Amino acid sequence: MKYLVWFSWWIDSTFVAWYLKKQWHQVLLVNLKNTIEPNKCCSLPLDLIKKAEILDIPLKIVDATKEFKKFVIDEFASSYLKGKTPNPCINCNELVRFQILNNLRQELWYDKIATGHYAKLVDIDDKKHLAVAKDQKKEQSYMIYRILSIPNILDNIEFPLADIEKEEIKKIAEREWFFSSSEWESQNICFIPDDDYPRYIRQHKHITIPTGPIYDMDWNYLADHKWIIYYTIWQRQWLNIASNQKYYVVSIDYSKNAIYVWDEENLMREELLATDMILKSSLDGELFAKIRFKAPMQAIKKIEEKGDLSSIIFEAPQRAVTPGQHIVIYKKLDTNYIVVWWWEII
Repeated sequence: MKYLVWFSWWIDSTFVAWYLKKQWHQVLLVNLKNTIEPNKCCSLPLDLIKKAEILDIPLKIVDATKEFKKFVIDEFASSYLKGKTPNPCINCNELVRFQILNNLRQELWYDKIATGHYAKLVDIDDKKHLAVAKDQKKEQSYMIYRILSIPNILDNIEFPLADIEKEEIKKIAEREWFFSSSEWESQNICFIPDDDYPRYIRQHKHITIPTGPIYDMDWNYLADHKWIIYYTIWQRQWLNIASNQKYYVVSIDYSKNAIYVWDEENLMREELLATDMILKSSLDGELFAKIRFKAPMQAIKKIEEKGDLSSIIFEAPQRAVTPGQHIVIYKKLDTNYIVVWWWEII
């Protein structure tokens, strides 16, 4: 079989390429150049070429800078300026990475796309469904769920890491000498090398830094903030409030350039509201949700429609429900958790 392997040069995609070649499949490594500036994981030509040479597999680098700027970078910066906490990797997977890979697969007459994501495909009634992988610590169905909006994508993709754990991959990688112990993990947001989001957005949008007020939820003025872009919902960094009380950001009002804070007890919520519903499926049976990538699966009590919004009520209170992040709904079938619905949290 002929495979296009999404190749970032980090250990997971490197292992997938090595594994498929070892099974005597024809493999082509594909990397998407996503920025013109140096970044942390997706556009490192020397590392890409070196790894490809070690694997003895051909490498194709595709220029995706225009698409990445439009659908990922611009959206990331705009969302932060509106007081949201976006997840740019979700947009990248749906609107850039898998779209380009799928088009390229068809153009080059390859059979399948393969990636190093920890996700699983489950066949139910002759139809493929995206499901949770074996390694719960690395599980990535949350990060790639929106590829389901791409027609027939699940029929043309494989996740070789579905039933393998990261620790096992590390052992194989060292044994086969195609990876060293200092290169295990990919990085955070790849297009911001120093992780300084405010600096990046300020330069990207060519804007100045306006300060503004910080209030508690009773409208008491507490201090001035540096700039709303420095703050994230449910975090405490940069608040600098002279008080013995531990305050957390609970709301960011872009229109008023104001930040609202409250104490830790108010971090817990049993209900969240969400919009931008993309996929509908049967919602009977046991339902669970993840409200961020690293969050554990949580049981859902019920889902209610409230006009254009959806109310998701949990069996137990959830900590730090964050606007701009996504909630992914899973249905439990036998031992599998399959993706059935998703929204953006508001």
